[in-house]
Amino acid sequence: MSLVSPKLLLRRLGLKPRKSWGQHFLLYPHQARRIVAALELTSRETVVEIGPGLGALTVFLAPAAARVVALEVDPRLCHFLQEELFPAPAPVQVRCQDALAFDFPALSREAGGPLVVAGNLPYQITSPLLFKLVDEEAALSRAVFMVQKEVGERLLAPPGTKDYGVLTVLLQYHFRLKRLFSLGPANFYPRPKVASMVLALTPVGPEARAGDEALLRRLVKAAFQPRRKTLRHNLVAQSLAFGLSREEMAEALAAAGIDPGRRGETLSLAEFVALCNIILIAADREFEPFC
Repeated sequence: MSLVSPKLLLRRLGLKPRKSWGQHFLLYPHQARRIVAALELTSRETVVEIGPGLGALTVFLAPAAARVVALEVDPRLCHFLQEELFPAPAPVQVRCQDALAFDFPALSREAGGPLVVAGNLPYQITSPLLFKLVDEEAALSRAVFMVQKEVGERLLAPPGTKDYGVLTVLLQYHFRLKRLFSLGPANFYPRPKVASMVLALTPVGPEARAGDEALLRRLVKAAFQPRRKTLRHNLVAQSLAFGLSREEMAEALAAAGIDPGRRGETLSLAEFVALCNIILIAADREFEPFC
């Protein structure tokens, strides 16, 4: 299937890309096919596409899945998708709404199984959307996302590197991440200033589970606030927030084999989980959910 040039199509529609929404449209069908192929779709699955734009991915998703629910925040593009590209009764349901407000678990229940998610994520919603998917992990089967390359590097970062942070730890706890391929700026219109990376996310239970995942999130966030301070400052001095005395927090770190002189950015996922479980036992009480 050939795609009309985004530049020519936008001109015909009387539209211009909106920088505020991070609109950059994929130019080449073979790149769209690569992304769809990475999803390994079956004809029984429901796909949620985030930011279909002009339908570059959607036209390949539609014949490969049972249904595509396309979430587009731009009402101008929603009209084009609904009226021209996928008029009823196409197997594509276009919803003009923000993906951050979408109820993934509700659609999963309606579909009778976990969802496949795909999309070219605008920079400004990447982190909040990924945090949302961490919360709603049970509704997902797998996902393939195109993100800015620097964001992808941050998500894949190992401990002790400048890119390793809160989102890295939490995403790696909930998902197996795999770098698929990169796309340079020349693959998009308008041409962005940065390269993109395509990532696959598969929900997976880590070898060590946290006894309280809300506590784990609080702990990870606290360990990085502020980033350059040691755990002695970020955890021991803030121990009351976890229901422990300073001495008890120091003992918890020692029991986990963690030097309080280290920074949060040096802790592995397994160390965070171990510390979380030790704190949970030491505090012996319920924690308020992290938000």
